[in-house]
Formats: sequence, structure tokens, C-alpha cells
Amino acid sequence: MTRIDYDNGVHKDMGKAQAHVVNLGDKTSMKIVLEPGFDWVSEVGPKLPGCPAWCPANHFGYLEKGTMKVKYEDGSEATVHAGESYMIQPGHLPVVEGEEDAVMIEFSQATKKVLDKME
Repeated sequence: MTRIDYDNGVHKDMGKAQAHVVNLGDKTSMKIVLEPGFDWVSEVGPKLPGCPAWCPANHFGYLEKGTMKVKYEDGSEATVHAGESYMIQPGHLPVVEGEEDAVMIEFSQATKKVLDKME
């Protein structure tokens, strides 16, 4: 068994977002902390190729703390609360609800490729 230690992973600082990334071969786990007031469009989008207006990634994880609204490109919205698992499709923007950080734990086999392209 391999224990995931986010403190010894790669740290990505994106303003009001912090990502603690652990790569295990082609698999990635991330602990992502979004602070209230986080703005994906200005803090993350410009670091990705093509500067997308909407997050192009799938997210599969668990919200450990806080509340996060997810706005989709088609105009729909969903809310994730602490203790809930989620699958978020590409074409979305996260919005932290309230005054508490949103803390996400995510797992993937493709995220590493996207993170490696960030400037």
C-alpha cells in the first residue's frame, strides 16, 4: 500500500488556490484548497494553454471542507457540500460559497498532463 502524503508532493500556488499534487506513475492525487473570492478565470485560466474561459478538466473527488458551487458553460449550476463526492465535467467554473475554504481531494490518471503544461 502507498500512503499519499500531500506535504511531500508538488505545491502549485495559484493566488487564492493551492494545489498539493502527488504523482504515482501515471496516477495523480491532489489536495486543492480554494479560498473565498477565488476566480478561476483570472488565477488559473491564463496559466493553461490557450487561456480557456472555462475549466477544461474532469474532476473526480471528495469535498472535505466547505461548500462549492459549480457553474457550467450551458448555464446550469450544482452545489457540492462538505462530505460529498463529485464528478465534474469539463466546461465549468468553481465558486466558493460562504467564508470557509473549499478543500477538495481528487484522483485522476490524466491530471498530471494538464498540470505539467501550466506555466
